[in-house]
Amino acid sequence: MDDKPTITKKVQRKRVPNPTRTALIIFLGLLVLMGGIFTCGYIYQKNVQGPVSQFIHPVSDTTGGSYDTIDGRSWNLLLLGSDNDGKYNFPALLTQVMMVVHVDTSNKTVSLVSIPRDSWVSIPQIGGMHKIDQAFFLSATQHNSFDDGVRIARLTIEQDYGIPIDRYGWVGLSGFAKVIDTLGGVDIDITHPLTDDTYPNDTGKGSASNNPYAYKRLYIAPGPQHLSGLQALEYVRSRHSDLVGDIGRTQRQQQILGALKQRLNISSVLTQLPNIMKDLKGQAYTDLSEQELIAFANFGRTLDNGSIKRITLGPGNGSMNFGDYASVFDPTTNSNQDVIIPNCKNIQPVISTIFQTGIFSGGCNVT
Repeated sequence: MDDKPTITKKVQRKRVPNPTRTALIIFLGLLVLMGGIFTCGYIYQKNVQGPVSQFIHPVSDTTGGSYDTIDGRSWNLLLLGSDNDGKYNFPALLTQVMMVVHVDTSNKTVSLVSIPRDSWVSIPQIGGMHKIDQAFFLSATQHNSFDDGVRIARLTIEQDYGIPIDRYGWVGLSGFAKVIDTLGGVDIDITHPLTDDTYPNDTGKGSASNNPYAYKRLYIAPGPQHLSGLQALEYVRSRHSDLVGDIGRTQRQQQILGALKQRLNISSVLTQLPNIMKDLKGQAYTDLSEQELIAFANFGRTLDNGSIKRITLGPGNGSMNFGDYASVFDPTTNSNQDVIIPNCKNIQPVISTIFQTGIFSGGCNVT
């Protein structure tokens, strides 16, 4: 539909839920798992080479050949994350996470550029303005095709933001809890109680399977805790009523990643490898080749926290204000939508600096 929706009002600034690290936990956890066992050639040949192929899913027209090494160049990896909460069926899923991971192998740095799911953008080949989390969904829905979803999500980033994409990675959250259970749970020290009165009641025993919009009250007590997979998932998914705000959610997700890393040692991986691969089946796809996966896994293991920069292209202050909250009338849904209007004036210098794009596709061009 080509009719442009009208912006009807500016709405008050509010905190942007930041789900990016949740999906990144799974993707990086997968790389850590692989990197830990790729170091032994015999183990790789006997136990990993066959199973890992299930995650490799090239999408036509998106991969410009594979490489034996990732060194000597920069890479832009599009990370898509979907939390299938029962409202949708694969492959027609919303992408709650859209992040471009810029890997500079020469300078050994990584930049994580997150694009808020409510960003109001033009979606190529679909037509009209939509929230960016609809790019994958609308494309996949047309022909029930995962590949179409990846292609259009990638094209949306390239055309609207001027960022060339080299590879993609898609992750789902339902395999996350299974892997943690397989590894025997995780041990963490919860510093303060967590209460969430609007947590989605879509997982575990007693969930409202017939009502994907149902909620439940979540409470996690403070102190040392041994969390099951489901409890760990609840701990990282909850986005309401954290005593220290959104930074608390970030800390919780990093805490689980650290605990998961401790579980992912050579002994546990080799013992549970068949079960881990089963847990992740259908929950992670990428067009990275086996050689590239190995290289990125080993590259990631050498990075320290100071080498990783994070930025979200959403509302902020001054030159860091990358978008404005607004309410628009969307003719495609015949309803008002709370969205973020990208501010290309501030976005473009950041994209040029991080990605060194020059004049690629005219840069940020969200219209």
